[in-house]
Amino acid sequence: MVSSAQHVELITERGVERFLQRLFLRGVALRSLYVVSPFVASMSQSRFSLACLRRKVEAERVPTYLITRAPDETYQQEAMEALFGSPQVEIRYNPSLHAKLYVAWAEREAESFALFGSGNLTAQSIESNIELGMVVYSIGPGKDILRELHYWASVRLRTLAESRLIQTMRPLRR
Repeated sequence: MVSSAQHVELITERGVERFLQRLFLRGVALRSLYVVSPFVASMSQSRFSLACLRRKVEAERVPTYLITRAPDETYQQEAMEALFGSPQVEIRYNPSLHAKLYVAWAEREAESFALFGSGNLTAQSIESNIELGMVVYSIGPGKDILRELHYWASVRLRTLAESRLIQTMRPLRR
C-alpha cells in the first residue's frame, strides 16, 4: 500500500509481476499502456500472460505500445504472435533496446504508475531472476518523474529512427 507521502517504492523481488498485479487487479481506467522490454515472452503458464493482457487492453480499449527487439528466439516469436492482429497494440522493434520500462497512464493522472528497472517481460524474469526495480506513483514529486517516463516512452523512444514500426494500432472509439 502506498502512503500519501510515498511516491516511489523500491522493488527487490518480482517487480514486473507486481506491476502486472496492479495493472490487472486495481481496476483503474487507463488512457494508455507502454511496455518497453528487449525480451518478451508469451508467459502462457503465468497468471498474467500476454493473452490475458491482450484481452484486457482490447476489452477496455486501451491503446498499448510495445517496444522490444526483433524476435530471435522461439519464445519471442510466440509472444509477438500473441499480440499480432490486436487493434489496440502498436509494436515497434528497436535493436539497441536495453531499457525496461512499464507505464500505466490512467484516465485520472493520480492513478498512473510506472516500473523501471532490470526486469524483462518474461516468466524467467518474474519467477527466478534476481531483478531490481523502482515503482513510481503519481503522487507529489512522483508526478513529474512519471510524466518524464511517460514522455520518454511515448515520444522519444517511439520516434527514434531505429524504433521500426511493425504493427500499427487501429484504436476503436470509447
